[in-house]
Amino acid sequence: MPKKRAYLQNKKLNHLAEGVVHNFNNLLSVIVSRATLLKTKVEDSHILSDLNIIQKAAQEASHVLRRLQKPRSKKSHVFGKKEWINLNELLSEVIEMTDPHFKNAIRLSLQFGMIPKIFVWATALREVFMNIILNAVDALSQNKEGVIIVQTEVQGKHLKISISDNGIGMSEATVKQLFKPYFTTKGQRGTGLGLMASYDIIQKHKGVLEVQSTPGMGATFIISLPLPKNCTQKKLQKIPVTAKRIMLVDDEKDYRESTAEFLSLEGYEVEQAQDAQEALQKLNHQKFDLILSDVKMPKLSGCELAQHVKSRHKGTKIILISGFGEPLNHTKMKALNIDGWLQKPCLFEDIAEVIRKTCH
Repeated sequence: MPKKRAYLQNKKLNHLAEGVVHNFNNLLSVIVSRATLLKTKVEDSHILSDLNIIQKAAQEASHVLRRLQKPRSKKSHVFGKKEWINLNELLSEVIEMTDPHFKNAIRLSLQFGMIPKIFVWATALREVFMNIILNAVDALSQNKEGVIIVQTEVQGKHLKISISDNGIGMSEATVKQLFKPYFTTKGQRGTGLGLMASYDIIQKHKGVLEVQSTPGMGATFIISLPLPKNCTQKKLQKIPVTAKRIMLVDDEKDYRESTAEFLSLEGYEVEQAQDAQEALQKLNHQKFDLILSDVKMPKLSGCELAQHVKSRHKGTKIILISGFGEPLNHTKMKALNIDGWLQKPCLFEDIAEVIRKTCH
């Protein structure tokens, strides 16, 4: 009985966590979509830079939430999307995002070497660098002449990134505990999950994360990532689009309106519906090439909407967008009778790409 009670309690907590993640992802979707739209309406470079930071921070928050649901998961979808990127540029973005945390007494030294682009989970690595830099800032809280040095260089077949500070440092015993779950040097302010997640992310990249530190002499975090054998980047092929009329179904008004505005700017004719029932009513009188629908909605879900659409409007494609759950493979999509799947918050570029692939 105690085991069964514990199992049921754990199931309830998991269900609650899924609901919280879903609600947060819906809110983050509004932030991402509004920031993206604002970028099309302003020309000031400083404002555009701030909007980029807002957009990336919201995306990062979504991936962190996903990893917190399954903190030791090695599944690729938990780490975001893989892409070719120059880590000097990624580190510069992280510096911009963490800038408000820097004290006036902290001096930052960027010593970037000539490095090639590598194929990585950029969002996940952004989280790693952010964790390490914010830890360095925290270690310098009592230092009147704090310095953080960020270096990148190629060493043989590896790309080396080191982040050093001249803060309080750590003992050998502390360093050995750093990457263990729930171990923290920050007392009640720390969760003990940041460096554990960072270690897992670097391992996923087949890299190495190590720490060198002496009490009173600061600390250096060293990341070594393998360089690809053939550093060639694939060019994205532009796929012609056949869809013209799209119905967007979502009970979150702000997200629905901003996404509809983007799709209109892309040249689509967009009709909006606030729930699945309204969508079905519109389908009785109008023809659509594609339906883009949220999954969790009152009365009728996106999955139920998909069943109705496929049984009565066979030529209409349907893509579902979900605030929770794992990405679906082709078999699961076929079982649900849908043509595409996205996870919130997603960039407008991601939506456009899935539409192109679905309607090609």
